[in-house]
Amino acid sequence: MDGGRGGVLVVGVGNVLMGDEGLGVHVARALAALDGALPPEVEVLEGGTALFDLGREFARRPHVILVDAIRAGGAPGTVYRVEELGDLAGALDDAQPVSLHQWSLMDTLRAFEQLGLMPVRLSVIGAEPECLEPGTTLSPALERAKERIVALLLEELGGRSGTGVASGVRDRGGGEAQARGTVE
Repeated sequence: MDGGRGGVLVVGVGNVLMGDEGLGVHVARALAALDGALPPEVEVLEGGTALFDLGREFARRPHVILVDAIRAGGAPGTVYRVEELGDLAGALDDAQPVSLHQWSLMDTLRAFEQLGLMPVRLSVIGAEPECLEPGTTLSPALERAKERIVALLLEELGGRSGTGVASGVRDRGGGEAQARGTVE
């Protein structure tokens, strides 16, 4: 991506040291491994646990897709998609940050709104976690969900399957989401 206005930004958020909480980053890495699979107007970033640092990136794009673990009460691995910030609000108001130095996903998105940093369109895609304990791998349910999410994103963004390592992924630094609207 040339860094100008336009295109789609896919941001994988979460803590890769807490098992399924790292889903978004694992999805971003899987997309990166599909060298050339995404159109050039799509950029993928690893947001990790520093979503607030990406405010300017959000403001430069007409469409941002956040990928994260989403606790919405479904079976582990259930894939969700949310298109309206209001749909997230009720579910996320009770979400607690891991430390006093962090903001929840909803706190961050509200701040982006107040600062005029929201994209025209924001989508959140994720899956119900199974294991939120220390560890660097996804549970089997989330590993399968990761593959479904990658396939959904490739289809939506006009991508194709491939192999290799993409140069379009930049490491940044998370959040937690809950949602309405089961995809699978």
